[in-house]
Amino acid sequence: MKNNKKIILALVIATATTTIFPTAHAAEEIKEPEAAIIETSEEATSETNHEAIDYSADNVFNFQDDEVTFPKNEANVREADGTNKFNRATETDRDTFGEDQNVNNIDPEVAKKLEETDGEYGKKDGEYANHNLKSITTPIKNIVVNNGKNENEIAITWFATGDVTESKLVFDGKEYTPIRSRKTGDKNGYSTYTAIVNITPGKTYTYYVQTGSYKSETYSLQTKALGKNNEFSIAYFGDPQMGSGDSVWDKKGLNKNTQAKVDQDKIDFGKSIEKARKLDPHFYLSMGDNVEIANLEGEYDYFLDNDLYKERVFSSVVGNHETYVNDKDGHSQRNTVFADHFYLPNESKLGSISKVNEDGTAYYIPGDYYYSYGDTLFINLNSNVLDSKEHEAFIKDAIEKATKERGKNFSWKVVSFHHAPYSTATHTSDKDILQRRHELVKIFNENGIDLVLNGHDHIYTRTGQMLAGEQAMSFEEAYGTDSKNENAGIKEGYSETYNNRIYNNGKVIVDGIKLDYDKREVTNPRGTLFLTMSASAGAKFYNPIGEDQWFVVRSLDDRSQLFSTLSFAQNKFNLTTMDPEGKIVDTYTINKTDDFIKNPNMNDKKVDKTKLENYINQAKSFKLVQDEENVKLYQDALDIANEVLDSKYTSQEEIDSAIEVLKTRLSDIKFTSKAEEGPKAPKAPKTNKNPKTKASKKEESKKSSKESSNPKTGIASLASVYTTLALASAGFFASKKNK
Repeated sequence: MKNNKKIILALVIATATTTIFPTAHAAEEIKEPEAAIIETSEEATSETNHEAIDYSADNVFNFQDDEVTFPKNEANVREADGTNKFNRATETDRDTFGEDQNVNNIDPEVAKKLEETDGEYGKKDGEYANHNLKSITTPIKNIVVNNGKNENEIAITWFATGDVTESKLVFDGKEYTPIRSRKTGDKNGYSTYTAIVNITPGKTYTYYVQTGSYKSETYSLQTKALGKNNEFSIAYFGDPQMGSGDSVWDKKGLNKNTQAKVDQDKIDFGKSIEKARKLDPHFYLSMGDNVEIANLEGEYDYFLDNDLYKERVFSSVVGNHETYVNDKDGHSQRNTVFADHFYLPNESKLGSISKVNEDGTAYYIPGDYYYSYGDTLFINLNSNVLDSKEHEAFIKDAIEKATKERGKNFSWKVVSFHHAPYSTATHTSDKDILQRRHELVKIFNENGIDLVLNGHDHIYTRTGQMLAGEQAMSFEEAYGTDSKNENAGIKEGYSETYNNRIYNNGKVIVDGIKLDYDKREVTNPRGTLFLTMSASAGAKFYNPIGEDQWFVVRSLDDRSQLFSTLSFAQNKFNLTTMDPEGKIVDTYTINKTDDFIKNPNMNDKKVDKTKLENYINQAKSFKLVQDEENVKLYQDALDIANEVLDSKYTSQEEIDSAIEVLKTRLSDIKFTSKAEEGPKAPKAPKTNKNPKTKASKKEESKKSSKESSNPKTGIASLASVYTTLALASAGFFASKKNK
């Protein structure tokens, strides 16, 4: 169980992150893409027929329309397997969930090797573990075809031994000199190379890589032309995480970072890859955490040991596990692994992590980057950097540059990054996730982001169309369960399960407003859609704690591998989520008219801030008990409300919610019997005797230099004072004493 006594100040987190991972200032320019080698391409050849998704009603809507796979939170346990719905265990301690589906089917070759080695093959710290993982040592390895700046460009990256100047790409009969080449941290002495190639989508190309006298096999790269109305599709994967493990795998003798686990994960991820390839998307996208430990090069060797990466276009964002290194037993702390394996078009210093390790080696995680494809702009963030201002600066600059180059608005703007702001498993209440949820959603709304793709929490989640803004809700409205449920973790007015405070009026304050649209198809919607993908390799699954949270439309904890195909056309986006057997478990469609694409704000409501402004002014007249902590809470409540009032970009929904949010925060404030100005307030009722509560993230985030030491904040429940006063003067709400 996490220690959630207080939510750490958001600004402190951001400051600490910047200190540990130095980054560029938000004002820095995005660097221009490296020069590409431009070659003339031939006309596109005809497309090959491939397996298509059946979008018929019978096939698409064959799942139970109850939003979750298992029974909801009315009961403490799931009748399906008798396990605890609110188990707060992490990936390393979840015995109560029993066996995951894929663990029942260990690959025969893996099982055979386990038996032959008397379990050593999968033993933690054994001869097949950690830095002893089997590496691929051919002169050329880890060939990956990445996205270029648009659909007419690709980048090919590879590892090769020998002198760093010796390698070249021969593509479609033409030689290409790498635009970058450098030594890597691979223990077998490899260098990394990248060459940029212009292509004609729809053609099939042959190519090989040569280093010195050694020539790789010749590979066939099949590209796809855009369809009618610039339609294209991508396969969207979550957290392959080669080499990861947990207690369930441990019981089978497959510990994490062992050759047995790496081999098993490669086989399982191959199932998702195989199904996705049959659907023939234009390119493939991973949400990061491709491996468990970045500098265990054997894990990346086996992640990339699939023809997919050589024959199709593949893209990835960086996950938190790409930042992890195993430096035990004197091994290097160096980590340039993600940058060595993937080319990122239009890469920025914004969002990057760069430092020198204690052993003098380099540590570098690439920054934010973008590319376009058809009528869609893909913006990709390194969410290991918590500084939302950096990401905001990049998003704005990327949209401006890409739109100017295109000459008109994109139909769709998609942001991808690893750490999901909205999810339903154990990460949903992490302090850093709560910070991202509060800060990023408004940035996405303001910049017209249609879709956000995430991973990290290993349970599939689709939200509604989300607007930024706080809401005050009952505990059950927010989390789908009664606060009296022991699994909600309520202690002294604070839910440790959901990392949130319960105010004296019985409500909690949450971030994000779900708009009331149809669950399966919308036209010209406001807000941003968030998708969190399950583990597409089945390497490990997390426990659900919030499948019925206020933002959820569909959550799937069926403990099986999933991936999505996302199709984009000029006026239509379609989501189809399935397992490796092709069973469709979720669909969603967004339609856009041409007018909406030209003017994406056409459906925004006219904003009226009068009620909020009047209520804030009324609240300013309240006379406080002059206790330092009480004054701080009061001022924070007003400051937060004023932020909404003064915001240049806001919605009517956020403004309306801000009134109830302010009322909820004021319910924990101690007032005297009279206000300094304005009408006379009624006599204060007797207050509760010192019920312990905990300061919320929002309140504490307003003060980065000082944290209150008083655990008995806001002990007097005088909701009736401010409510009655507001009623008398403003006439906004029905007269009612909060309980």
